[in-house]
Amino acid sequence: MSVSDTRQAGRTRAAGLAVSGVLFDIDDTLVDLEAAARAGFLRLSATDLAGVPDADRTRAAAAFSSDAGGFYELYMAGELTFAGQRVERIRHAYALVGGPELAAGELARFTADFEDAVRSVWKPFDDVHPCLDGLDRLGVPYGAVSNNVEAYQREKLAITGLDRIRVLVGSDTAGAPKPDPRPFLAGVDLLGLQPEQVLYVGDNPVNDVRGALEAGLRAALLDRRAPEGAPAETVPPASENVTGIASLVLRTLADLPGLISPEIRVIPG
Repeated sequence: MSVSDTRQAGRTRAAGLAVSGVLFDIDDTLVDLEAAARAGFLRLSATDLAGVPDADRTRAAAAFSSDAGGFYELYMAGELTFAGQRVERIRHAYALVGGPELAAGELARFTADFEDAVRSVWKPFDDVHPCLDGLDRLGVPYGAVSNNVEAYQREKLAITGLDRIRVLVGSDTAGAPKPDPRPFLAGVDLLGLQPEQVLYVGDNPVNDVRGALEAGLRAALLDRRAPEGAPAETVPPASENVTGIASLVLRTLADLPGLISPEIRVIPG
């Protein structure tokens, strides 16, 4: 779906949820970045951590992939470079399980090799294409807003077979990362809509849900770890500034089109 197509889309109304467009987070919402990062870390650390028990190696991989030390946020704040945050994540994960302290050259090689390793295992979650197929059937335009460099994320979408997502905003092109309102509003503008007409879906309660709500969008928190079979549920607004705007908790993206359908009609204008 092209940007021009999305600008011509009508307002969509449905019983229970009325939206004209949907914007998604990418990492760990559309693309299983955490699993890819775990796999890449385990592969590249195998020699260094050969004497570490398997359970501890798994714990180190989880700390690295989830950024348990919060180093990516320091990168977004301008306190670390992109490579620098990755180096600090490696150091933190190794230290957590008593691994060796890598020299600067070894860390540089790890970060370079990691990029190739993780790209080879990037893939979308199983519920992503069914969700996008459903939105296409309903005529609901969609795009993505990410806290990463736009060109890098566009390449990620292409590698994972998600280049059907044409509308994309990165933190660099928006001039600020989420939860700042600018990335959300840039995505809304590319859809040719108003903030209150757009639902934002992401896995981070602060950067995604609160940021979207405070920018005037609707928002849904994606929580795939919630009990299987639990229904989507309404949760309170994130702050007093967004009183009256509901958000949702989704267990799977596959549920999203069903919340917009079946009583669907497109109203031109």
